[in-house]
Amino acid sequence: MNLIARVARHSSRRNLVIGGAVCLVLLVLAAAVFGKTGLLLVGLPIGALVALVALSDPLIAIILLMLASFGRLAQKEIVSTELLTPAFLVLIGSLALAVSRGTKRSPRFGGVEWLMACYLALNLLSWALPHQYDAIDPMTGDSQDVYRWILTGTILPFATYVMAKSVFDDDRSVRWMLWATVGMGAYSSWVSILQFRLPALVWPRYIVDSPNWVGRANGVFNQPVVNGVILDIAFLVCLYLASVPGTRHWVRALLYALAAVNAYSVYLTHTRAALLALVIALGLGILFASGWRRGFVAFAALGAAAVVANASRIFSSDRATGGVGSSYELYDRLNIMATAFRAIGEHPFLGIGIGRFLVYNTYEHQAWSQNVGWDRGYNLISHETELGIAAELGIPAALFWIAVLVSILYLLWRAMRELPHDTWLGSPLALVGAIAMITMVVNGLTVDLRLLEFATMLPFLFAGIVVGRLERYRADRPAPRPGVPWGGLRGGTAPEDQQAWHDREAGVAPPDGARLVSPR
Repeated sequence: MNLIARVARHSSRRNLVIGGAVCLVLLVLAAAVFGKTGLLLVGLPIGALVALVALSDPLIAIILLMLASFGRLAQKEIVSTELLTPAFLVLIGSLALAVSRGTKRSPRFGGVEWLMACYLALNLLSWALPHQYDAIDPMTGDSQDVYRWILTGTILPFATYVMAKSVFDDDRSVRWMLWATVGMGAYSSWVSILQFRLPALVWPRYIVDSPNWVGRANGVFNQPVVNGVILDIAFLVCLYLASVPGTRHWVRALLYALAAVNAYSVYLTHTRAALLALVIALGLGILFASGWRRGFVAFAALGAAAVVANASRIFSSDRATGGVGSSYELYDRLNIMATAFRAIGEHPFLGIGIGRFLVYNTYEHQAWSQNVGWDRGYNLISHETELGIAAELGIPAALFWIAVLVSILYLLWRAMRELPHDTWLGSPLALVGAIAMITMVVNGLTVDLRLLEFATMLPFLFAGIVVGRLERYRADRPAPRPGVPWGGLRGGTAPEDQQAWHDREAGVAPPDGARLVSPR
């Protein structure tokens, strides 16, 4: 195991990517030539090898977890066994082994983690308590998997956040995750565009054949909202990496091209929340991306020009062609909101029970007003994350969830101010994490993300990366000493403040205008 760990840690990104590509080609060839039998014979030893490598390095394990979530539906086209839960267990084991060996720090628990624990406890309590309705789909009689709601809506995103703080403790690991995100975004763009241009080249086939999202880019998730989330975040990461000093010209050109393709693919989802998140990302980049806002400005100008040139189609009510003026889905959400408000009024503290909004919306369905058809939104799950939580788990649980989001966003804001501004894996990375979380919140306003784990795991992972860097920066920085004017915009952690102390100790005169306070 130690030998595998050393090989994994010291292998270049190119070698590991090539190794993964070779394994993938072998699996495809085995499946094409020998069918499921060949896939099983080749897949078992490859799977065992990959598991050993992942156990030896938490970085590989957490990237495999994200890839397992990214391709969760796609891999079921090959084998019915789901890989997400095994990948999660491998990550836990890998980090535990790394902590025991002393190569990783144990995750630190603070206020955010305690809020997460309280919210998780309320989920488990709701699972255990009896409720008025059973967790079923009354139309089909199928049971709702309540454990799945807790796993994907709570355990996976929270655990990803906590473990990311420990796993991504150096520049190499962060760059790995950034490029993995670019790769997932590139594949999402590939299938989103070819879905309408060359559908024969699209895999998995349900992207083309799905009857639920005709005319909309649903991606490997078979869900336009989640497809929009990865495209939005990949667009952001492409601009970020393209702006890193020292990036080769051809790599920078490729990243800008991928960013453009990602932005176009967001439009192809015809999802207003994804488009709004993209607009917000551009606006925040223009405001806060000091030193790398050029890309945001350029894409904002190009986007505005495209909107002006296609205004009649974009602002039309034809959703199939990308019109944002359609009220069809709005009526669904209004009625769902009315039903959620009724549930909250009747069960304000413990809710109607986790996984039970579907059945409640069948027997207790409400209309928003007389101007909205009663049938709109009937027999659907919640389409708003916070209202869904409040209806199913009660107001206290919703407040804990909101407190988690607000606390993380505050820490990301502190990271933007405290981490070094002249280091690309400092304050600029904190902005990426903040925009990723905001992207999740915006998309959660139109769909309940608790069953769409990738849309929450990726933003929580980026937040964990940034908060972990902030915690290590605060713990490892030199302590303030008498006579140094700590404070200012970055809370006294700026490198120039530390340099001022060392210059004073060395007898170097301070620059004009600087003032060193005498020790008490």
